[in-house]
Amino acid sequence: MRYLVILVLVLWATRLPALEVLPLHNDEGLHLTRAVEVWRGHPFWAISDGKIINHWPIAAFYPRNAPVFVARIATVLVSVPGLAAGLALARRFSGEPGMLLAGALWIGSPYLFFYERLAFSDAEAGALVVVAVWLAVRLADSGGGRDAVLTGLALAAAMLMKFTAAPFALAVALVVLANSRYPLSRRIVALMPVAGVVVAGFVIPLGYLLLRGGDVFSIAFGWLGGSSGQGGLALAGNMQRLWAQLTGFGTISWVALLVFGLALLAVRRGRSIVVAWALPLLLMMIFGREVLSRHYVVALPLALVLAGAGLALGMRRFKRPASRQVAVYAALVALALGVVPFALTAYADPAALPLPAEVRYEHVTSHSSGYGLSEAVASFPDTLERTELPVIGSMFPDSCRRANFYAVDGRTMICTDAPGVPAIKQALAEHGAVYVLADNTPLIGVDVNTLDAEAVRLAGYPRPGETEANASLVLWLVER
Repeated sequence: MRYLVILVLVLWATRLPALEVLPLHNDEGLHLTRAVEVWRGHPFWAISDGKIINHWPIAAFYPRNAPVFVARIATVLVSVPGLAAGLALARRFSGEPGMLLAGALWIGSPYLFFYERLAFSDAEAGALVVVAVWLAVRLADSGGGRDAVLTGLALAAAMLMKFTAAPFALAVALVVLANSRYPLSRRIVALMPVAGVVVAGFVIPLGYLLLRGGDVFSIAFGWLGGSSGQGGLALAGNMQRLWAQLTGFGTISWVALLVFGLALLAVRRGRSIVVAWALPLLLMMIFGREVLSRHYVVALPLALVLAGAGLALGMRRFKRPASRQVAVYAALVALALGVVPFALTAYADPAALPLPAEVRYEHVTSHSSGYGLSEAVASFPDTLERTELPVIGSMFPDSCRRANFYAVDGRTMICTDAPGVPAIKQALAEHGAVYVLADNTPLIGVDVNTLDAEAVRLAGYPRPGETEANASLVLWLVER
């Protein structure tokens, strides 16, 4: 219990500081928008991407106030029961040393640290997968209906957070089938309530979609496929992306401990549970058309927990207690030396973080990042002198909506499909002038020189690596 309280507090202490410093990513803005829609009576608004309830924890905090903080604190909150369940699971395999090392790996992984501080559903789904597997271990012991229902609830919640958790239904089944001491027929019967609860969890959102005439998870199912978009095998590309994530966050000490710990657990005591983790991950890489960096996070928390348990088992080979303590402390120091510099940079200047190229592109330099957008909208009260004129966001509508979460004094943009020429022309006809914030002209935003109007450049908002002169985001005053 001592380690549980301490490690949960350390999780909070590392995840909470400067939670709003990194600007909102495009998907975070989408999740915030969905959370707002919950308060408008649409609990399943735009869920065709397979993220069904991940916006509900955000909605619980009423995201109209401090939206960036509220969106991200929800992820940290969901991580807490995942960590607690993981510590209990590690203790089962290797006692309190396993708890300590499992928690240290969870907290000390820069990869997980990065995603647990974002309003993404992957870390939430991954935490709930750990809860489901821990409950499945309990079910394997008891075979009781109560444990079966709880396991089903945790698994359903993980899958409703994001469909990438679906392969871990196999993990739950394997844990029960391989670790129970009661007959096979009873094991199968024990799994039936689990399946029933999961199916029941999808009945309401499916009914909602069918009644409203919406598509049934077309975006999520479009992610499936044995080949990549370039015609090659998806598995090869997905393995390369996984390797890039494991080696691209500035340190690999945690990766070495992760791999070593999983191997030790498989050899010494927990081969079946390591297989139960590895097989769903393999299925993701085989059948996922393109498994992105954030998708792997659903498998990461369970891997870190199992590795911590394995490391503790391996350290039992040291005969002297003092030698075991030295080994534990050495692992903790190695993790701290990797994650502390990463965390300090994340708190002060996240654009300077060592990140895999794919992650840097998404969160720092491309239009999907919030750099430039947040600064532009926050500065509207100072830059927009004519308060009667509308502001058109000449960009993708999701980018426009998330930018509006940074609005001051209610000075928001009108969001429309890129490049928004009809909206701009309508505003010119009604007001004679309009402000236009254009993103990545002419690839996304409008080229104001093509409009039958005069345009004055008011300001540029550079993303990291740009200057004011060549900024991707430019604010214009367009007049007839």
